[in-house]
Amino acid sequence: MLFFRFIAIALPQILILLFLGGSHDMLGGWNQTNDAMSTLLTLFLLSPIVALALLIVEIVRGCKAHKGEGGRAFLFIALAVILLVESLAIDFYLLTQVRM
Repeated sequence: MLFFRFIAIALPQILILLFLGGSHDMLGGWNQTNDAMSTLLTLFLLSPIVALALLIVEIVRGCKAHKGEGGRAFLFIALAVILLVESLAIDFYLLTQVRM
């Protein structure tokens, strides 16, 4: 579960770094290849899906949690909601940067 949380937290950050690195020419021209576009598209689609899956898993785990861990389960659910909102906000921002 810890690894899944780490991946869900890291995906939006990697997407931001890839976008900023490409927009400021810090990737050495890699951002103008098909591999970079497919990586960006994969992260664009995968980030909200993984965040939503984390939210669902945390809600299910929170419902099964013992009464003593209620506050801790709520924190993980709040973290999953924040990650989902962050992923959707990043995707929306990237969509506003698309030029036809």
